[in-house]
Amino acid sequence: MKSFDNDKVHNKLINRLDRQEKQQAFQQDRFFKFKLTEIHAGLSQALIMEKIIETDNAAAVSDSLLKGLKQMLKTNEFDFKYFIAPIRQLVPRPNIFSLYITQYILEIIMNDPHVIDIYGADEDIYKVVNRVISNINMKFEKTEEKIVDQLSRNKSLVPGSRDYDIALDQLFRKAMGEPQGNNPQH
Repeated sequence: MKSFDNDKVHNKLINRLDRQEKQQAFQQDRFFKFKLTEIHAGLSQALIMEKIIETDNAAAVSDSLLKGLKQMLKTNEFDFKYFIAPIRQLVPRPNIFSLYITQYILEIIMNDPHVIDIYGADEDIYKVVNRVISNINMKFEKTEEKIVDQLSRNKSLVPGSRDYDIALDQLFRKAMGEPQGNNPQH
């Protein structure tokens, strides 16, 4: 009887962790879709202004960086983990998206014909990338908290319900504009 109870507890714990992981992935996906343009602009500017990337054509490097951001959004979990594997131990408790962009810079952008050179250690590049993404994410999370707080005041909406999700999406679009992940203009 004891093992049956332990299995129940174990299964509940696994299910809870799975739900948390899916929720976190959903929130990160939403973050990148709504903030793609801002992340792209911030990264392009920081990498060139802080002389991480020396280039003869900043626009071409910026386009390559945007391509990498969009590729990151479309990559399946296995390919994502495989791509960041060479640098996953770069820093303790890394932001996996910052790792992906750092690896993209080291592997893809470094070979761009418009790149003269890339300066700094891998960790220095990661720190610049992570700082840009983290700053934008903090602003995003504050806005998200305000939206969720606003929805929590509406007693007719139950978190997790279809109506709640629709209202949440509408408020996100009102506060942040349309998602940019699949925008053909880029």
